[in-house]
Amino acid sequence: MARILIAVVLVVLGTARAAARQPEAGAPGETLVTLPEELVSRLRGLDPARPAEYFTLGEEVADVYQTPADRQIAQHLFVLAFELDRRQGGTARLAGSACMALADLATLERDRKWLWALARAVDPRFQRTGWGEDDRGATRLDAYRAATVLGLVRSGDGVAAQQLLKEPGVRETIRRYERLLSESGDTGGLRVIESEAQRWPCPECANARIVKKFGTNPPEYRLCTNCGGHPGPKLSIAQLVAQLRFESRLLRGIQRSWSAQIAADGGEPIRDPEPSELAAALGVDPAAPYWRNGAWVKAPGKP
Repeated sequence: MARILIAVVLVVLGTARAAARQPEAGAPGETLVTLPEELVSRLRGLDPARPAEYFTLGEEVADVYQTPADRQIAQHLFVLAFELDRRQGGTARLAGSACMALADLATLERDRKWLWALARAVDPRFQRTGWGEDDRGATRLDAYRAATVLGLVRSGDGVAAQQLLKEPGVRETIRRYERLLSESGDTGGLRVIESEAQRWPCPECANARIVKKFGTNPPEYRLCTNCGGHPGPKLSIAQLVAQLRFESRLLRGIQRSWSAQIAADGGEPIRDPEPSELAAALGVDPAAPYWRNGAWVKAPGKP
């Protein structure tokens, strides 16, 4: 009898805890998420008649995003800003800026390129302006210097890397593409590079790779115990591939063969920059611009 009572109590407690973790009920079929109260209040105050507010809030969420849910909310806000502004006949500036913001959040290079092309299609500001600039306006010199920084850090030449980071445009270029340095497309790549640059050269051997044995005459040498004869950060295969991908993107890559394309993107077909495809591509319903009870809905008063 005692065992039965204990089992009943555990079942009741488990049910209560599960219920406490459930988000508010929302519209049928909607994905519910739990967000900070301040953000919920901001989301509830959004009005489709003011698309710029969606974009502004999306920027704030994107600046501090730490979880996939944050990233998804930011993406959703940018897409709604894009769609609502176009439907109201607004200027191309907001739609183009929304595409560029979405490109910064994209984790796949092919998606990023498509969004850049879409921004150029809807906003003349983002058209390429000359042979000396890449897709995002960074000069080729900036791109070369940014790629060189990574090579210097890998070889342990932190002093030269730090000097190059002070050149105009270098830090900005690395920050612009830093998501390529992460397998999951996270930010923070520039911070990691700067941290590693400050750690090198090796404090024990100054990158000589060997040090003199104490008390030997004639002098004898041993392998440096700090860097093991290989100054520079210890990178995994995935990290090294990410850095090489980053450098290839900045230097615009030389591999244009069919085999290289298949290895890079699986032979994905070229996507036309069609504005009407953006919402569907990112899984956003532009007819549901109101945030209510943890979900996007079509009517402001409908739960």
